[in-house]
Amino acid sequence: MYQIKLIHDLDLDSTLFSGQAFRWYKKNEWYYGYIKNTFIKLRKYNNCIEYTNSENTKFESEIIEYFDLNNNYYQIFENLDDHNAYLAYKRFKGMKVLNQDPWECLISFIISAWSNVPKISKSINDLSLKLGVEKKIDTEVGHTFPTPGILSDLDEKSLRNFSLGYRAKYVLGTSKLLNNNLDLIYDLFNYNYENSLKALLKFPGVGDKVANCVLVYSLKKSYAFPVDLWVERVLVDDYGVNKKLSMLKKREWAQNHFGPYSGIIQHFLFHYKRQYNH
Repeated sequence: MYQIKLIHDLDLDSTLFSGQAFRWYKKNEWYYGYIKNTFIKLRKYNNCIEYTNSENTKFESEIIEYFDLNNNYYQIFENLDDHNAYLAYKRFKGMKVLNQDPWECLISFIISAWSNVPKISKSINDLSLKLGVEKKIDTEVGHTFPTPGILSDLDEKSLRNFSLGYRAKYVLGTSKLLNNNLDLIYDLFNYNYENSLKALLKFPGVGDKVANCVLVYSLKKSYAFPVDLWVERVLVDDYGVNKKLSMLKKREWAQNHFGPYSGIIQHFLFHYKRQYNH
C-alpha cells in the first residue's frame, strides 16, 4: 500500500460521483476505478491518499495529475466575484475536476448524449467487461477500457448490444478514425482551446457540449464550458441569461463571464444545481 500526502482538500465522493467519470464505485471505505486505464483502489485516510493498483506499482504522479491535486481551487473561487459560484464551492469544497484519459473520456461522452449516469456507466462497464483485459486487486476484478482497434473491429449492430442505440454509429466512426492514430486526440494537449474544439467537432457524434466535456475533463482546457440542460438552467435561472439564446451563445456568455477557469466553475455550479437547487 502506498500513500500520498494531501496539500489541498479532496472530497472523493463528490469528485468521483458528480457526472464527470463513469467507472468508479465504492465498496466499504475504498473507491475502485481506473486511472490511465489501470485498475486502482484508493481511499482518503489521515489527510493522505492510500492506494494500490492492479500492477502493484507506485502511481503517485498519475494520481496527483488525475485528481488535479496541485491546483489550488481556493484561489480560483476566492478571486471570483460571484456569489452563486462561491456558494457551490463552499458546499463542495474538496471536489476536483478530473484529468481523465482522453480516449475513454471521448467515447464516454459520445455515449452520454441524451442519457443518464446509470445507463452511461452500464454501457461503458459492459464494453469493458466484454472487450477489455481482466485486472485484479485482491478479490475485486476490473477490466480495461477497449482500444480503438478493438471497437473498430465491431459493426454497428454489435455495438448496439451495449445499449448504445443511435450512438453506436458514432462510437464506431470515432473508433475507426482513431485506430492506430490516437495522437489525433492526445496531440490536443498542445493545442489552444479554440483549435482543440475545432478538432474534436470533426469526430462523429461530437457536438459543442460533448467537445467541451472532453476538453475540460481530460485535456486540461479549463476555459471549456459544457452546456447541458442543468447548466442551461443555472445560466437562465441564476444569471438571467436569455433562454432563447442558442446553447453556443450561452456557452460564450458564460466563458466571458467566468473567465479562464470557466470549466472548473461550471462543474461546481452543475453539481450544486443537480443536488440542491432543482
